[in-house]
Amino acid sequence: MTEQALPIPCLLELADDPALPALVDGEGSMTRGDLWAAVIDRAAAIADTVGPDHRVMLADTADRAAVVNVLGAVVAGRSLAMVPHDPGTDVTALAAAARCAVALRGDELEPLQVPDDVDEATDPRYGTGATGSTEALLLYTSGTTSLPRGVRLSHRNVVSNLTAMLRITPPWDSKDRFGMVLALTHSFGLSMTMLALTRRTPVVLLGGGVPSRSLAARFDDDQVTVLACVPYYLRLLVRRGLHLGGDFGHHVSTLYLAGGGISDDELGQVLPRFTGERFLMYGFTEATARVAVRRAGDGAPANSVGLPLPGSHVEIVTPDGAVLPPGAEGHIRIDSPSLMLGYLGEEPRAAGTPFTTTDLGHLDDYGHLFVTGREAEMLNFRGNRVSAVVVEAAVSRIEGVLDARLVPDARDEDAQCLLRVVARDDADHGAIRRQVLRTVEPKGMVREVEFVDHLETTRSGKPLRRV
Repeated sequence: MTEQALPIPCLLELADDPALPALVDGEGSMTRGDLWAAVIDRAAAIADTVGPDHRVMLADTADRAAVVNVLGAVVAGRSLAMVPHDPGTDVTALAAAARCAVALRGDELEPLQVPDDVDEATDPRYGTGATGSTEALLLYTSGTTSLPRGVRLSHRNVVSNLTAMLRITPPWDSKDRFGMVLALTHSFGLSMTMLALTRRTPVVLLGGGVPSRSLAARFDDDQVTVLACVPYYLRLLVRRGLHLGGDFGHHVSTLYLAGGGISDDELGQVLPRFTGERFLMYGFTEATARVAVRRAGDGAPANSVGLPLPGSHVEIVTPDGAVLPPGAEGHIRIDSPSLMLGYLGEEPRAAGTPFTTTDLGHLDDYGHLFVTGREAEMLNFRGNRVSAVVVEAAVSRIEGVLDARLVPDARDEDAQCLLRVVARDDADHGAIRRQVLRTVEPKGMVREVEFVDHLETTRSGKPLRRV
């Protein structure tokens, strides 16, 4: 089943140390031997049901079956479409466009209707011959400001990114416990799960819901020592009166953060009692997962995301592609062996071609990367270039405000915005509205202030700001 697939270390080594725990959930522990046996059975079922010209779709049930399904598809040599279930996303349409013949949901393989008139460019084998590596995964961009795009990743992409992370981050072992609160359908959650399995570290499946006191108790009950999450998750914990290393998570000694920006000052505010190691990471789906990693205390400057991973080259460029000197802000461009095959339905990416992101940043004289924002989150209003994130941060500092989201009416210049605000139950809405109008610059950009119970996010906690 795997003749054409490059070996992924965590798969080949599952059969080793079969008595070690691999997955831990509310039902107990699943050993590495039992996981490997389940993966082989699932791989056989997938290979018998799905041809090489179709994909299988994962319905992330956030349990051990979801992990079995991911690994089973890879072992079967079938590309796995990690279709997101974000608000406003048409899952059925995405699955059809990705030529998914079945959906993996728990222990079931559910048949899906595949259109007859599918484009050749949607075939998982399309263009893989030129790279020498077959497609392993179809991941989707976060879709925060536009509809998600399918990113085709090869076995080589996955292995190179995993290998780089193994080299740059300290080892874990079987005595550690990796707490999984991320979605498997997101590159961050998937890559960290593979990292844990490769290192023979049990994965404690904690679910991807809103953090609660009962969930926090599991951190200590299952002795979680390693946690990966997005900054949004830490902010939610604080709003619920939970502090990592204080109220819960007393065993957590290592924290990995990605999937959104956070300053060193804010990190100190949301983690006032955490004394373990902290890793700040930057990455994007088109590069499989991580691009740069900074280990707090390693000498990298504050508010940076450190140096690029081994094998990756980062530079800052103008919109026209001209390389900028250190200190100048521009678009982040990367060249790496973990760069995607290409987007679903489009021509494959030419080998050796770097990828330019919509993220903005700069490099210092020593090559450390600073991420300063996203082009899609920059607005032009009456001659001013305004960061939506900066506006939201300013509004969140107003007394009684818990969260804020700026949603532009259109992408046109001078378009006004709706400001959605989550406030405390005892907050004075009128006072907040007046303070917003006094605070937000430039004046007139906020058309209306709307008070809501919650703000929609993607599966990785990023704010949805689609026009």
